[in-house]
Amino acid sequence: MGGALSLNWLREDGRGRSYVSDWAAEIGGSVDRTTGLFSTVGRVVWLRLENCQLGHPWTGRGAMSSSSVATAGGAALRRDGKKLVRSPSGLRMVPEHRAFGSPFGLEEPQWVPDKECPRCMQCDIKFDFITRKHHCRRCGKCFCDKCCSKKVPLPRMCFVDPVRQCAECVLVSQKEMEFYDKQLKVLMNGATFCVTIGTSEKSELLVCRLSNNQRYLFLDGEIHYEIEIAQISTVQILTEGFTPGGGNTRATGMLLQYKEPGAQDVTQMKFTASEDSNSNKKQSTTWLAAMHKAAKLLYESRDQ
Repeated sequence: MGGALSLNWLREDGRGRSYVSDWAAEIGGSVDRTTGLFSTVGRVVWLRLENCQLGHPWTGRGAMSSSSVATAGGAALRRDGKKLVRSPSGLRMVPEHRAFGSPFGLEEPQWVPDKECPRCMQCDIKFDFITRKHHCRRCGKCFCDKCCSKKVPLPRMCFVDPVRQCAECVLVSQKEMEFYDKQLKVLMNGATFCVTIGTSEKSELLVCRLSNNQRYLFLDGEIHYEIEIAQISTVQILTEGFTPGGGNTRATGMLLQYKEPGAQDVTQMKFTASEDSNSNKKQSTTWLAAMHKAAKLLYESRDQ
């Protein structure tokens, strides 16, 4: 699939986004030239190459050299390329290389072999010619149609379409959809924090956001940091407003520990919500709540 991806049309708009287009026609889809989103059979699938770090390849306003296109575009595709694969559970849009997958993702489960499940693992009804068995795409267990009838989205496993899941897994997947529909966008939009690194007494005002491929935290200000999500060891949300009676609390900051590749020691960063204005404060609080959910998904992915 990766070899079919072409770079005959590559453009960059005012927001610095670069999109690949012609490959869509090769698999019966299309790319919206306004949004850069790839779609097939009316479904938006996630093929968008953003912030490709093109450097300065332009040969003139609105023009790029062919060598720059090949070099910059090829590097981006190797890093963030996607391929469409068919598994027993359905169609999935997965990274070209597993190392470049989302740290929040889950691997497909091993299905319980048919010979080991003569009965529904929920209601215990016996399977026969009329009562068919179905495997839950999230847990891999066997169920009858009544106990495994719903099809819901499962983006953590990169499924293109909603897939069949048991009642218990449906509840979990539906809760996760709030993260993918809302909180992921909050993290990518970013928020402003006063950041203190290690034992330093000096803090820096930085905009913190999740990268579009979900693999990095970018911290931008007078300096630039990139923290690989996979290297984060702990995330602790700092709150205020707790009362003995169990009153409402408000997120005010975050302690984040991570280890850089090849480093022996753990680095700690403290994020404190910006007090510049009420709007910035609210944005930071919302971002922290989304990061708290992201940390839970990250731990689950590691424990799989």
